[in-house]
Amino acid sequence: MDRIIQEMRRDIEDTKALLFLQAPFLAIILSKMRILVNKNVRSLMVTPDGEAIFNPEFWSKLEGPEKKAFVLLHEALHLAFRHPWLIKGHDRKLYNLATDMVINEMLFRHGFTRAPGNPVTAPLIQNMARESGIVVGLDELRRLSSEEVYRLLNNPKFEIDLESHNQEEPDDVSEQPSEPDDSEVVQGGAMDEGEDPEEFWRATVTEAAVTMQQAGVLPGDIQRQVDLSLKPQVGWRRQLRGCLQEGAGRMVVSTWHRSSRRYASFPGIKRLGVQTVWALMDCSGSIEDEVLSQFVTEVWSISRIHSCELKVIPWDAQALSAIQVRTAAQARRKIPVNLKGGGGTVLGPALLELAKGIRMQDIVIILSDGYIADIEAKATLDLYRRMARRAARVVFVTTAKTPSLPATRFIYLERERRRRSR
Repeated sequence: MDRIIQEMRRDIEDTKALLFLQAPFLAIILSKMRILVNKNVRSLMVTPDGEAIFNPEFWSKLEGPEKKAFVLLHEALHLAFRHPWLIKGHDRKLYNLATDMVINEMLFRHGFTRAPGNPVTAPLIQNMARESGIVVGLDELRRLSSEEVYRLLNNPKFEIDLESHNQEEPDDVSEQPSEPDDSEVVQGGAMDEGEDPEEFWRATVTEAAVTMQQAGVLPGDIQRQVDLSLKPQVGWRRQLRGCLQEGAGRMVVSTWHRSSRRYASFPGIKRLGVQTVWALMDCSGSIEDEVLSQFVTEVWSISRIHSCELKVIPWDAQALSAIQVRTAAQARRKIPVNLKGGGGTVLGPALLELAKGIRMQDIVIILSDGYIADIEAKATLDLYRRMARRAARVVFVTTAKTPSLPATRFIYLERERRRRSR
């Protein structure tokens, strides 16, 4: 064991020396990481104690400095992006897959290409998506954050078969604390005894990012991941209420059809009456019934608070007529689940149905998993832009993919877990 520890220390020092010349941000992160060895660990892991633990036999089998550097940086970035703490509430297998893909692709872009074994890559995830009937571009996949990749994997349509791809199940991000027994320190790191590990890594990453920004050497993709990891998490209900509060009450608009009574050279005002909240709900079967129920109940509650009418348009490959909703129970009863329109999920028919009734300053909320066949079609985008110009606020609530749409606020709807009955 002592021989392996000495070898690891030399390998780590050599890696840091090279990184301070090539990728100083990564060098800082690696130098701050506490590193242990423990023969009871399967291969390697990072924990909520803010440290990385390696199996000494696993380390000794890594061939060459490139693979050792890749493994060290991979684990350091898990800690830098706070994955051992953000994994809470997620499926562990899916979250490990998502975070591994994002980190591996980032390291590939920065010249670290010698990953050991069969790493999780964007082409692997794309192939599994294709086998599940989900089409996602490789460039688009590589731009996604860990949370966005997780949503893709957590889609009910997505089937994960790692064995057929000669892929072991990744599990290096643990939400369980370290077991101190039989662990030996290879690198002490910079965290003080008793310091909160998550706050230590939050402060470490912030300080390193600011230093590299001032020097002008922080790559854009790392900056984006840092920003995402530091961004506070706000519940979807709170975000939705905030969006609708901003859009509600805009029922007085300027008009040149008549001049101001007070100043003849100024436009007058026009009162538009009661606002309508339009909820366009994807009922193609990709969204669970429970999620649909949570969504419509919340939208109904918000519309009541702001004295707005609520109309629901269910859609998949076709759109049904708008449903006037006066109670939450009525909304749940009238929403058809698993529409059988055929031909995939398309938004165009729902926008055409919306165009029949939308008035100036109405509010539009769209619920979908984001996998919409015609989302980039010119006709659909033209309809969408016309709708957005009329609406006081457009909100797209997604359970998976975030499409590129103009004048839209996006909210991710996290599935709420049921409480277990005792």
